[in-house]
Amino acid sequence: VGLLLLMTNGSTTNEVKNTVRATSTGTKQTPEEKFEMAPLVRIDGTLKGMGDIYDSTGERLVMYTFYHRIEADHRFTDMDDSSDRALLEAWKKRWNAAGWDTKIIHLEHAMQHPRYDEFYAKLQDIPMKGIGGKGKNRPYNELCFLRWLAMASVGGGWMSDYDMFPLGYGSGTKGPQPVELPNEGDFTVHSIITGSQGAGIPCLMSGRAEEWTRMAFSILKNGIEHSRDENHWTDMFALMDLRFTNSFKYDDAVINGENILMGREFTQEDCALTDGKRGIHFSHDAMTLGDLSHLDNIDNKANYRPEVVEHFLNNWERVCGHV
Repeated sequence: VGLLLLMTNGSTTNEVKNTVRATSTGTKQTPEEKFEMAPLVRIDGTLKGMGDIYDSTGERLVMYTFYHRIEADHRFTDMDDSSDRALLEAWKKRWNAAGWDTKIIHLEHAMQHPRYDEFYAKLQDIPMKGIGGKGKNRPYNELCFLRWLAMASVGGGWMSDYDMFPLGYGSGTKGPQPVELPNEGDFTVHSIITGSQGAGIPCLMSGRAEEWTRMAFSILKNGIEHSRDENHWTDMFALMDLRFTNSFKYDDAVINGENILMGREFTQEDCALTDGKRGIHFSHDAMTLGDLSHLDNIDNKANYRPEVVEHFLNNWERVCGHV
């Protein structure tokens, strides 16, 4: 699953805060320092409304992503600093070219949420033992839950993974994305498992601030409910499970990267695959399952994603054009 790059050194709130402080004040430049960070300003006590979903002109929508650097000795993502930085740069460039502003949110934004302490305490009840049952990646998975609070803290709007790239305008149509949120701001998941009835993949989502808070606590509650019968539960598992409760709206507007990485160049005959799609998710699974045999000096490791993304999107623009 291609989620976000998240990590802390510890499992208590103070340790999480210390990690962020050390990351933000260190002398070594981290990838997120190269980009505009969302302001650490709480909207209000209720976190209602639209918040900072537009740029200063009120005309360009903002696309958020969540990023927090992982120290090399705790990294299990097959990505290094260089590939992370390149992927973030590609993400920013492509969404800007599609007509969006881009901002990065991080752990401190989640901590700005007035219910952060309550949320974090309950989060400890969710099993996250992972492959092998050792729970080495628990901090990663905890923060995948916390990103939902971060989005509420900045006022809601749009969020994509940093490996989720727009096609054309990122609107799924031949024109720019309207400034109004889809479905009047009701929470909407824009990527689902192919053929499912709303099994959501949290790589592209939208909603009002209070909807992000509602969904954050919904996936938290779902995870706690599975604590007795599961050894490992993630925000994506919870989101998929919540489709049975009609907790969110959804559409099938994202194509998985493995479906367009076919061991050859994309042609005009293939363009129908991307018709009506907002973008492509170049997840870890996409790299593992996709066929990259037509690309020289590139294999299926995740750290080759920046090169794969640039090659594919440049070719897609030549043969398929603006959506």
